[in-house]
Amino acid sequence: MQKYKVKAQRSDGNIETLIIDAESPSDAMNSASVRGYTPVDAVIEPKNMSFSGFGRSVKATELYHFTRLFGTLTRAGIPIIETLEMLVNRADSQVMKNTLRAIVDNISDGNSLKSSFARFPEVFDRTYLQLLEVGEESGKMPQVLDRLTGLLKKRIQLRGMIIKALTYPVLVMVLSFVVVVAILVKIVPRFKEIYSKFGGELPALTQFTLHCSDLLINYFPAFAAALIIIVAILTALKKTHAGKRFYDRMLLSLPLFGEMFHTYEIAGFAKSFSMLVHSGITVTSALELIRQSVEREPVRDSITVASEMIREGKDIAQSFDSQAPWLPELLNRMVAVGERSGNLPEMLDHVAEFYEEEFNNKVETLASLIEPMLIVFLGVVIGGIVISLYLPIFGMAKMISRR
Repeated sequence: MQKYKVKAQRSDGNIETLIIDAESPSDAMNSASVRGYTPVDAVIEPKNMSFSGFGRSVKATELYHFTRLFGTLTRAGIPIIETLEMLVNRADSQVMKNTLRAIVDNISDGNSLKSSFARFPEVFDRTYLQLLEVGEESGKMPQVLDRLTGLLKKRIQLRGMIIKALTYPVLVMVLSFVVVVAILVKIVPRFKEIYSKFGGELPALTQFTLHCSDLLINYFPAFAAALIIIVAILTALKKTHAGKRFYDRMLLSLPLFGEMFHTYEIAGFAKSFSMLVHSGITVTSALELIRQSVEREPVRDSITVASEMIREGKDIAQSFDSQAPWLPELLNRMVAVGERSGNLPEMLDHVAEFYEEEFNNKVETLASLIEPMLIVFLGVVIGGIVISLYLPIFGMAKMISRR
C-alpha cells in the first residue's frame, strides 16, 4: 500500500486534498469517488526527508530572490527544468540548493510542478503552492510568479518595518536593565559603606535603593533562576493553542503596539486576498490559504468563521462584518462595494494599498512616541537611583551650614 495525495472536487464545487492509502493512483481516485468526491488527480504522498539539507526553511529574502529570478527566466521562454537547474547554482544556502536539486529530479521523473514543490512545505507554503498550480494549469506562470514576487516583497517590507520599530526600544530597555543592575551591584554598596560610618537615619528613598541592592546581591542566583523558569514556562504556554490565543489577545490589546500589530495582520491579509482573487482562486479557497499564514489567533479565527459563513451562502461583506473588530469596518465596507459592483479584485487592491500605508503611518507614529517615552523612563529610573544615593549628602550639607 502507498499513500496518495488525491485532489478532488466536493459537491459544492470546492477543491479538497485527500490522503488515501491505495495500491495505485486509479485505486486512490476510485476510493475518493466512493466517498462522494469527484477526483481530479492523484500523486504519491512524499515521504519526510531525513538527509542533510532538508527539514529547514530558508530566509524570506532568499525565497523572494529565487521567485523573482524564476519569473524572469520563465518569461524569457526558458524551460522550467533548465531554469531551476540554473537557479541551483545561484542559491545562497545549501538548504535551497538541495531543495532545488530534488525538485528538478522530481519533475524529470514526470511529476507536476506543484507536487514537486509540495515535497518541501517548510520552504514553500500552501499559498505559494496553490499559485504555482494556478500558473501551471492556466499557462500564465510568468504572471503568477510576478504576483508571488510582489507578495513576498511586501511581506518582507512589512516584517522589516515591525523589526525596525521594535529594535530601538528593546535595545534601550536591555541596556537600561544592564546599567541599573551594574549600579545596584557595583556602586550602591560603596555608598552604603560610607553611610554606615556616619550612622543616623537615612531618607526613605535611600533605604529603598540600598534594600534593592542587598536583595540583588544576596539573591542574584535565585532571581536569575526564577527569570529563566518564568521565560521557559511562558514560552511553553505560548506553544499551546490556549496560551497562543491568550498571548495574541493580550498583544493586540496593548496601547500603540496592539494597533500596529493588528494593522500589520490586516495589511498582509488584504494583500494576499487581493492577489489570490486576481489569480482566479475562489474566495473560500483564498480565505483558507490566507488563514494558515495569519499569525495572530483572533484574526485567524475571524477569517475561519467568515469563510464558513460564505460557504453557507452568506455574502462576503456580511460574513466579514460579523467578525468586527478583528476584521475592521473599512475593510468590510470596501469589500461590500466591490462585491456589489463586481470589481472585488480591484477593490481589494485599494484596500491593500490603504492598509499598507496605514501600517507605515502607525510605525512612524510609534517610533516618534517611543523615544521621548524612553527618555522619561530612563530619567525616572536611573535619575531616581542617583538622587536617592545623594540625598543623605544633601542632608549633611544642610546640617553643616546650620552650624
